[in-house]
Amino acid sequence: MREITFVEKISDFSKTLDIDIVSRFVAFEEISSTNFKAKELALKNEEHGTIVISQVQKKGRGRFERTWESPEGGLYFSIILKPKIETLKATLLPLIGALSVCNTISSIADLYVKIKWPNDVLINGKKVCGILLESESEKNNLKYVILGIGINLNTDMSILSPDIKLISTSISNEIGIKLNYFDFLNKLLINLDKYYKMFVEEKFESIIKEWKNNSDTIGKKVVIDTSTEKISGTAIDVDESGFLIVKTDVGEIKKITSGDCIYLDKKE
Repeated sequence: MREITFVEKISDFSKTLDIDIVSRFVAFEEISSTNFKAKELALKNEEHGTIVISQVQKKGRGRFERTWESPEGGLYFSIILKPKIETLKATLLPLIGALSVCNTISSIADLYVKIKWPNDVLINGKKVCGILLESESEKNNLKYVILGIGINLNTDMSILSPDIKLISTSISNEIGIKLNYFDFLNKLLINLDKYYKMFVEEKFESIIKEWKNNSDTIGKKVVIDTSTEKISGTAIDVDESGFLIVKTDVGEIKKITSGDCIYLDKKE
């Protein structure tokens, strides 16, 4: 009997799905990058809620064009969103992505799951998920947003690069068993739908409050490497846009819009 392909499995899965945020799937066995393909489709006026998903990414990308190693076993998808909302609020979308992943993992296993600013999900301090946001706007209105999510679901950590293995983990590695890919994806999309509805209903304070409750970063000594400087201090808050507030070692209060967050010590 012929083995059912990943694309066929996604097709069957999509027929059972009734989630508002999802309009259709564009599935691949292998692709360079789901974000790249989603952006290509968005430029051709692809509809809101289209998900580009692949079993493997050959050139998966993280923030600052870093490589996201994406072998079989992980969950990799990008969703095209077209919220009718001002461009400045798009900075909250990675937060709802991180919350969706965090809560999905917490719902299936008793693990220490937290969010590292700006958009990494950690299990016991190790990275299990990365989120990449790309968007295009016209004047002050969003034309589209691509929200890319990569999760080490059942990833065999032994095949990843040595430097990646040091700082990363997979969900299956933490719980000792493999998870059902489609059950997890279904739960994740339900959570993403919930938080996206909060976003379009402008429940921004509730999103920020929940993000803070799941934060691994607030209260820690950090160095933030921005494109122009390195800022050392204590992460004390996240503002209404999802930007990190740092009290520097000399007592200044800095608002960080983007950058690499490096921990200097462990949170007590």
